[in-house]
Amino acid sequence: IALFPNGTLKIANVTKRDAASYTCTAKNRFGTASTTGRLLITEPTRITMRPTNMEIIVGESIVLPCQIACDPALDVSFSWAINGQLIDFQRDRDHFERVGGSISGDLMIRNIQLNHGGKYVCVIDTDVESLTTSAILVVKGPPGPPDKVAVEEITDSTAQLSWTPGRDNGSPITGYIIQARTPFTVGWQAVDTVPEVVNGNMLTATVVGLNAWVEYEFRVVARNIVGLGEPSPASAKTRTEDAIPDTAPTDVGGGGGTKSELVITWEVSHLSHFTVLSIGE
Repeated sequence: IALFPNGTLKIANVTKRDAASYTCTAKNRFGTASTTGRLLITEPTRITMRPTNMEIIVGESIVLPCQIACDPALDVSFSWAINGQLIDFQRDRDHFERVGGSISGDLMIRNIQLNHGGKYVCVIDTDVESLTTSAILVVKGPPGPPDKVAVEEITDSTAQLSWTPGRDNGSPITGYIIQARTPFTVGWQAVDTVPEVVNGNMLTATVVGLNAWVEYEFRVVARNIVGLGEPSPASAKTRTEDAIPDTAPTDVGGGGGTKSELVITWEVSHLSHFTVLSIGE
């Protein structure tokens, strides 16, 4: 125990025996004045269960533990912060809830979203001290949409495409799927490419098996181990080049008409161009 000139009393290496009422008395030639305070000695607060670094997939739910052992004489409060911002449990009650009793500050996170990833800090405040414990939460999800899909070169049956990658959202992109649509298709359809499998390191591919003289739009979808992401915006509409039909009309027939006419009928393959020859030809 040491007494400083300004009246401060210092007790080093406090033990339970130091718990008592302490009275400070000041005197001068005009009289005395005193004040009394009680010193309460408590057991140190210990964190008994801490959160750990975790990886989780979007849409799942988890509990981050934060549990303590403390002196029963102490009032305890828990709070949580994510990336330096205190969590407002009223405003964000759809996703965040503190669960547990008076010595538990466990954090439940429901329906985790990508923006819930980051550093979580549990703050424990008592009457005499403040403790913290933290963990990193990595949220994985399907990739974000690729961007800037462009047709670099086009022929009557192929199109050379390029694009830029989107966010991988915590899991590397493993591949891409190319889709196309025309005025003659219902929605978007997957198309054949060269190479047949477009891996996650590629940002170009050649679409094959297209029809001649058709207006196409293309888009790209990325995938990772979590699943398929959102598709890219569509490319600008581009028409394939013209070409000679590769199949002849079928079921040619006819009959009827006037004495100077002959009605001819036939079936043609999809988008075939044709010329009707005169009788003499």
